[in-house]
Amino acid sequence: MANLDDLYRWFDENRDSIIKGHEGQHVLLKDDAVISYFHDDNKALEHARKTGFSMGEFLIQECISKEEECMYYYNEAVSFG
Repeated sequence: MANLDDLYRWFDENRDSIIKGHEGQHVLLKDDAVISYFHDDNKALEHARKTGFSMGEFLIQECISKEEECMYYYNEAVSFG
């Protein structure tokens, strides 16, 4: 079982092929493999739970480009006022 840092690193290294054709969806990853794609993260989490995955052994990622991810997190960190 890979730890979450390793699993994210694998996702990031393979991001282009993983997200191709699935932009905007959420992908469930485990053991350096794509399990399935879902329309939202709640459905992905529900599937992981029903499949018997334990917390910490799977990762759910939104299928967005690296640039979109950086912009998204940058915007979340900015606060005005």
